[in-house]
Amino acid sequence: MPLISIILCTFNGEAYLKAQIDSILNQTYKSIELIVCDDKSTDNTISILNAYAQKDSRIKVNSNLNNLGYIKNFEKGIALASGEYIALSDQDDVWALDKIEKLYNNIKDYDLIYCDSLFVDKNLKSLNKKMSSSKNMISSNNPLHFALDNCVSGHALLFKKQLCNTIFPFPKLIPHDWWIAFNATLNGGITYFNEALVDYRIHDNNTLVLNKNRKSKENKIYKRQARVLEFYKKCPEHHYAKKILLNLELLYKKPTAKNNFKKIALFLKHKEELFIIKKKKSLALIFYILKLYNKIK
Repeated sequence: MPLISIILCTFNGEAYLKAQIDSILNQTYKSIELIVCDDKSTDNTISILNAYAQKDSRIKVNSNLNNLGYIKNFEKGIALASGEYIALSDQDDVWALDKIEKLYNNIKDYDLIYCDSLFVDKNLKSLNKKMSSSKNMISSNNPLHFALDNCVSGHALLFKKQLCNTIFPFPKLIPHDWWIAFNATLNGGITYFNEALVDYRIHDNNTLVLNKNRKSKENKIYKRQARVLEFYKKCPEHHYAKKILLNLELLYKKPTAKNNFKKIALFLKHKEELFIIKKKKSLALIFYILKLYNKIK
């Protein structure tokens, strides 16, 4: 039974941390290590972590000297992993106790596997919505599927350590899970396990809520340009997606009226690949793309 490293990144997570840790330590798959990277918490997070570590030798607690931010904090934790497989964890969710076992048993020859998640409130009451309610959850070996959107959540994935040979360093403006997923499409591919194995807690301080509140048009434009550029640079020269990513990067870099028209034409030509994660039927997708002429999405 190979060792699986679980990377838990924390920052002021005292409110919900114990439930998350308990659901990890009680996994039916027993060959695990829990690597925790705390990003200079100012609450009782470190005390909670140290108390758990004193009772369970599988836990390794690391305290950052400086605040790294969540992307670089996960990069640090992944680099510390000893296992043949790596899973990522947020600090405020609850995992199904057989999550790791099911993902490990189904990853097969793929580099990455991920599952669905159930949205719950702060008290773990179901909100009757899943991650798959708003996105198509796909299996893929096509990098264009992840050029504009991502359906692979960090808390829901398991990947082979060999993927670490290609994912470092993490770009600062691409979420870590999105970057890992994009790289997986260029290697052993991604498979989806159609079961919700995570209770994803929605509350005022979680990442999903904070990211929605921070989105401005200028911020979206800048991040989109940066993401597409990084994806283009990462894509191998021989890969057919390279030219499409280059064209996309150039069109985002200079958002003139002429380039916006060219961008829409490119979107329509490759809509089945670039918008596969969008939960829209064919005609609705065409109308959606046409409306992007005056927007940056």
